[in-house]
Amino acid sequence: MSITFRVHWLSATIWGNSNYGLKMWQERFEQYLGPMQMVGHGVPGFKTLYKALLETRLKANPIAQEGIDSQYYCFEFPGQACDALPDKDIQEFIVTLSSLEKARITRLDLAWDGVPFTPEQVKAAVDKGQMRSYLRRKNMSYTVTPYEDREDGQIGTSSLRLGSRSSERMLRVYNERGPVRIELQTKSKRAYLVAMDVLIQLPEFWIDKAIGHLRDYVDFVDGATGKLLPWWDEFVHNQDRAMKTISNARLVTLNGMLSWVNNAVSPTLSVIADLVGMPAIEAFIVAGRRKRGSRFKALLSGTDDKLGDSN
Repeated sequence: MSITFRVHWLSATIWGNSNYGLKMWQERFEQYLGPMQMVGHGVPGFKTLYKALLETRLKANPIAQEGIDSQYYCFEFPGQACDALPDKDIQEFIVTLSSLEKARITRLDLAWDGVPFTPEQVKAAVDKGQMRSYLRRKNMSYTVTPYEDREDGQIGTSSLRLGSRSSERMLRVYNERGPVRIELQTKSKRAYLVAMDVLIQLPEFWIDKAIGHLRDYVDFVDGATGKLLPWWDEFVHNQDRAMKTISNARLVTLNGMLSWVNNAVSPTLSVIADLVGMPAIEAFIVAGRRKRGSRFKALLSGTDDKLGDSN
């Protein structure tokens, strides 16, 4: 059975008027998930709630909180809604968010179906001390329901969870739907970092980039040899760890801007350079410095070094 990769949950918060969010929905997602309809109640933290197909939600008109900009709205795409969106549309949405002055991915779940191991194998590796992670074993939970029906017609399910539901990362391995799924759940700054490193890429590169972040969280290693356990090695398929941290927010932001320019702007710039010449590009840069105001102050402050320079 081949392994399939999917985005299993995506939530984003965008600062601005919610009317822009509704317009974005119409232009990007309505053809797949239908129109957003206002419901007669809000949700915690928001006065207004819109819903579309497959439990997709847009939360708007936030209840004012001290120290928080009152103009923002939140999109929520649960698993089935993510399945209904073409990968390219998800990638273009992430690229758009990376170009906005204030937008954040607040939750991102990534899932692999049909993996070559079981929850029992993962549990055994943890019990034997073969898990390499900052996780503590006490944060593992394991449940078995021997008589529960699975979606593939088999009997008996098992589920293993590594990590806390309140932390920025959590891992689940389970077989309720038949083929074993491993699912990496990320929140807050970690979700934003992973999205800007994985989903901003072309979809054909997602799975390898995502495995790198999975290995940042957990690895399963034979203590005697230092080698990956065979079933884990088969799954990660020589993909290195991502080795990403969330300590340099400026670098994450700059990488997002560079990816957006490369995908959305560089073709236009190349035409202008070929037809008008490089002085036109330089004139745009000069004009941009005059117009940018304070919106990039946080990115430009802190060091005189160019973040892209390295030896």
